[in-house]
Amino acid sequence: RGFAAAALALGLAGLALAKPVPDGFSALVEKLSPGVVNISADRPQQAASKAPLAPSPSAWEGEAAGRSLGSGFVIDPAGLIVTNNHVIEGAKEIFVALSNGRRLKAVVVGRDAKTDIALLRVQPKKPLTALVLGDSDEAKAGDWVLAIGNPFGLGGSVSAGIISARNRQLDAELYDDFIQTDAAINRGNSGGPLFDMEGKVVGVNSAMLSPSGGSIGIGFAIPANTVTTIVKQLRANGRVQRGWIGANVEDLEDEGAGARVGSVAQGGPAALAGLRAGDVVTRINGTPVR
Repeated sequence: RGFAAAALALGLAGLALAKPVPDGFSALVEKLSPGVVNISADRPQQAASKAPLAPSPSAWEGEAAGRSLGSGFVIDPAGLIVTNNHVIEGAKEIFVALSNGRRLKAVVVGRDAKTDIALLRVQPKKPLTALVLGDSDEAKAGDWVLAIGNPFGLGGSVSAGIISARNRQLDAELYDDFIQTDAAINRGNSGGPLFDMEGKVVGVNSAMLSPSGGSIGIGFAIPANTVTTIVKQLRANGRVQRGWIGANVEDLEDEGAGARVGSVAQGGPAALAGLRAGDVVTRINGTPVR
């Protein structure tokens, strides 16, 4: 009896650690929707956006030739809006539609093609509802998430699911550290927010894997922590400056903690600091390398 009681207590304690399944998302949707916007960008036919980061086979949202339809979200009541770079790339004019139907002309504050992030500015008559960028490092596989956006031009559409995987690599060559989700992500969801159950933005929906061009439950979002870093630089300088250490790193074959230094540029910062090919880096400023 004692062992049975102890086992039951441990079982109940384990259940207490699990997050409850939501009864519904209506309260969150009502609260968050005013901060989500629809974006349309008019551009010359020859400037229609390509998909530099899309996996294959794939579909990259918002790619009608000559016009791009996408999503975005407000991060500052004064009118700053985050979206994907591929939504507005090459655009002659950009318009933002608010949840109340009001349409505002937008200008580009800055954009970064490598992470596919762009920052826009509109001039609203009244302060807008701003959303909060959360800590995406706290988002775990299995957590509930909510996406709100403009799929196929159907503004204000909501989809729900879970985080399917973290640190997903899509052979994108440039930025390659996505959150994978089974919340429906379709053409036009690009640039829209992926929310956790606290209503914080944990990712920016950017791509989907699909042979058909429609959602098959494999969507990808750029983590909010990356977005925060990029937006801070775009807001201050209109562009992103990146450091260079002069070293190429590789995953360890045994998947242990750390990263192997594959090559070091002669005379570069890494070489001057003493790094050599074959070294294994286990920590950076005290933070473990996984």
